[in-house]
Amino acid sequence: MKNLLVVLLSLVSVLSFSVSLNDVLQTALASSTDYQIAQISLESATMDYEKAKLEATNKRSELSAELSYYNNLQSYRNSLKSAYQDVLGRIFNLLTADLSYEIAQLNFENAQEDYKTSQELFKKNLISENDLKDSELTLEEASNNLLSAQKDLEEAQKDYEEIFSVEVSEIELPLIDYQNLVGEDEYLDNLSSVKIAELNMKIAEYDLNNLSASASKYEQKKAELNYKKSKMNYDEALKEAKDSYKSTLDSLEIAFLNLKVLKEKIELNENILKDYQERYEKGLISKKELNTQKINLLNIKKNYLNSLRSYYISIVNLLIDAGKEVSF
Repeated sequence: MKNLLVVLLSLVSVLSFSVSLNDVLQTALASSTDYQIAQISLESATMDYEKAKLEATNKRSELSAELSYYNNLQSYRNSLKSAYQDVLGRIFNLLTADLSYEIAQLNFENAQEDYKTSQELFKKNLISENDLKDSELTLEEASNNLLSAQKDLEEAQKDYEEIFSVEVSEIELPLIDYQNLVGEDEYLDNLSSVKIAELNMKIAEYDLNNLSASASKYEQKKAELNYKKSKMNYDEALKEAKDSYKSTLDSLEIAFLNLKVLKEKIELNENILKDYQERYEKGLISKKELNTQKINLLNIKKNYLNSLRSYYISIVNLLIDAGKEVSF
């Protein structure tokens, strides 16, 4: 398994040899069965919509055809979100699994050193047998964790290779700016839930305004209540959409700022590690102290990758809800 430490160290800079994340995602999606099924479903729904419009005999049947289309569109967008979450997950799962494996290796090395020290101390009667046993159990636990991390890494590599042909080390992971991706009006105009609520309201309004001249008071009242209810549902859907848009942007802002801080922490801890390496080579610090600093750096990188994955998913969902093409 190719060591990915060099790859992750370069997350804070532009890779010399890199592949666009957008390109590899599109290639992976094209080979995804779920994605292909979703595309076929959308094409079928679009054809049904065009046919229904041609066959419509009045405004109500046109609205009903449009409503059916947007219900199918909403289902398609949910499937598209799941597809993106899957392919992005395979990239990040592999990267974080490799980091976890490296951390487990370092912890195992530290546990080995501690156990050797404990054995020496026990021989000199400086620690108890229980202390030695505790050190032995810690080593055994570290060994088990290393084995588990190795299996997780192998599984992540297998999942990744199912849909990706490019080396994960070649994929560029840019920290894109969330601002100006989608405006509020654009979001509200294209959100499926709002369109569906609006169409239901229009159908109810049509039914109310086109009651038969012989309609009873009961039928008149029912139509009025149905319209009133659908109007309230539309107003609520619009309010929820506005709140969702604001909440999403607020979350993206916080995530973006946090990612910038984590990038700075990576740079800082890389410099600290260089200092630790020099001091270790001069015999000023122990191997365990050096390993501990490496673990600190790797954990920060894991936090960065996990945060970046969530950030990407939020952006993907925002773009899909707005009916825009996903592009990194």
